[in-house]
Amino acid sequence: MKSYWGFAIVIFFACKSVQEKIIKPSYIHFKIEKNTLIVSAKNPLSCPTFITFNKGSLDTVIHINPFQEKVILKLQDTLPDTLKVLKKYNPIMKYGSYPFKKYDTSFNYGLPFSKGKRYKIMQGHFGKFSHNSNFSKYAIDFKMNVGQPVCAMRDGVVVAIKEDSNEGGKNKKYYDKANYILIYHKDGTFSQYVHLKQNGAAVEKNDSVKKGQIIGYSGNTGFSTAPHLHFGVFKPTTNGFVSIPYLLDSIPSEKYKKGKYAFNN
Repeated sequence: MKSYWGFAIVIFFACKSVQEKIIKPSYIHFKIEKNTLIVSAKNPLSCPTFITFNKGSLDTVIHINPFQEKVILKLQDTLPDTLKVLKKYNPIMKYGSYPFKKYDTSFNYGLPFSKGKRYKIMQGHFGKFSHNSNFSKYAIDFKMNVGQPVCAMRDGVVVAIKEDSNEGGKNKKYYDKANYILIYHKDGTFSQYVHLKQNGAAVEKNDSVKKGQIIGYSGNTGFSTAPHLHFGVFKPTTNGFVSIPYLLDSIPSEKYKKGKYAFNN
């Protein structure tokens, strides 16, 4: 599972196949009632999620509210071979609401660092090095030394944290080594803060955070050429997170160009 560069971030409990062995995802539950196998999914997070799975010739999508458990399949006259059921239907839980409604395009995000600080932009929108996919095209990278405070850009709730890595470098083998914090916002969007230092999260999963609050500390973990903070804003889709533009400190995010400085006055 890639930590942030691909939409694999949203396939956070994907059913894995290793030499034809299927591992039951922790969010899937089975029970048998009167010759019927009932398959349910429980959302363990404080944000909405949805399940995608194969059913006949069409993919099916079921929305699940925070911490809710919902039945997704009822299979009658079926032997309770649950691993075969997982392999056939491949249920995958993803972040966000389905169907996703319009988000607040007028919201003014705050700069992700403390008042009185300024940082140089290493890479802006559509950067050739790594901001060239649907997941990252509207991301911005700020050159920040290791250990600088990282602030929430918007009120929200923390839904995922990785902070155990102390590895990073220019090789793509370090993709999965990036530490990050993922935050859910009330309009259904998400923001992510990446390359944090080891043990660099100042919040915990399910914490509510306020705009401008220190949530972690910058680092150089993952696929990174130098210490910096990578952040982006996303909308959820059935194909994973899609990067979206935003207002950042009252300026359209596209105006944050490589080589310029951003000041948090």
